[in-house]
Amino acid sequence: MNNYLQAIILYAIKKFQGERSIYAVYHMLQGKKSSQTIQDAHLFGLKDIFGTIPRFTRQQLNQNIEHLLKHDLINLTDKPDAYEISMQGEGMLGDYFKSNPFPTYINGWKYHNITPVFWGRLNLLIQTISHIVHNERRFYPIQRNPKIQFFVKEFLHVNREDRAVIAQHLYDELISLLESQSDMKRDIFILRLTGINRIGLTFEQIAKRQDVEEEYVRFTFLDSLHQMLAEMETGKDYPLLSSLTNDWKRSGNPQLTQSTKTTLRYIQEGKNLGEIAEIRRLKVNTIEDHLVEIVLTEKDFPISDYVTIEDEREIAEAIKELGTKKLKAIKQMVDNKQISFFQIRLVLAKIGE
Repeated sequence: MNNYLQAIILYAIKKFQGERSIYAVYHMLQGKKSSQTIQDAHLFGLKDIFGTIPRFTRQQLNQNIEHLLKHDLINLTDKPDAYEISMQGEGMLGDYFKSNPFPTYINGWKYHNITPVFWGRLNLLIQTISHIVHNERRFYPIQRNPKIQFFVKEFLHVNREDRAVIAQHLYDELISLLESQSDMKRDIFILRLTGINRIGLTFEQIAKRQDVEEEYVRFTFLDSLHQMLAEMETGKDYPLLSSLTNDWKRSGNPQLTQSTKTTLRYIQEGKNLGEIAEIRRLKVNTIEDHLVEIVLTEKDFPISDYVTIEDEREIAEAIKELGTKKLKAIKQMVDNKQISFFQIRLVLAKIGE
């Protein structure tokens, strides 16, 4: 195996067990908000890498698949464009992750939207405060995004304390969060920061300095940010840093797409799927996709209005016996031929990984 990206692709192929095409891997890494990709993230245990490489291209995918195939790390299945990991690939992947660890805290599904925003705000805030504290009012902002610039201006307007006090609180909170991280994660995070007399390094520059791969640096940095976000959610010890993500936390279930949130609102009002489809001028299939997405993210959401307890039990038994997530195979297995693919998808969603 040549690089970290190949290891991540091979990891995804292993998880899919030959049940999805390589383009499912492509959509997973890109973070495509389609019902299929969202379901796959949950059903195949790939929420960790969801949306972790938003600029991933088909060309990159195809080149890496060719390499994996050429070196017998994957085998073609009887399904078009679907591969499964080979015995050799299993061994190689295990060895590779021993020396280049898989990120422990990464949760692309939960944090892929907020991560770039949190990092942009934090980096610009640190740059701004470090200049103010040293009486340097003029500088070139590291973040060009006007929304991020506006947020930091508002943050400093609301937090009227002495800038040196804010700087100390920020420092204390960051040190507290970084203390529980590995040396590599700490080093990469600090090297990315921009301050008064330094510009944060790129992933490429850090990779050269640390003598590791660029993609490994990128994933390790994501892991560091996701660990911070997770710890900030659990404790009240990080008031300043937590305030950088308050708007995201207030937005209801941040994992649901906006369209699905609208459907959920109508369901909570007591409307059935047909009525919602008519009101929203969408196909019933689309509303069904939304419902599956809701069940995936809200495990206590009741599905009894859509699947009887008997049918749910029968579908669950078929899934367990077959050991597959293939809808056709499950449908053929159940005795009640009236059970629909939609009902099977709901039960799969409720069961989860």
